[in-house]
Amino acid sequence: MKENAKKLGWGFLALLACPCHLVLILPLLAGTTLGAFFTAHQTTASVILGIVFVISILMIFNRVKQAKTDAKHDCCSVPQRK
Repeated sequence: MKENAKKLGWGFLALLACPCHLVLILPLLAGTTLGAFFTAHQTTASVILGIVFVISILMIFNRVKQAKTDAKHDCCSVPQRK
């Protein structure tokens, strides 16, 4: 359950940090300090959000790959006899 929550969290962060969504996020932040910062430093914000986006996508793929290898090893394990 905890691993699913982590994957969901990284996916949500990837969705918010996607640079193509910056155009949609800016109007929602209008009138706020964060919105003013993003408007004044749009290039810097795009680069930072792009880096966060790439890291979050890599973390999602890493967790999915790890879950597949764990599942693959679970089916092949033989119970030990006492």
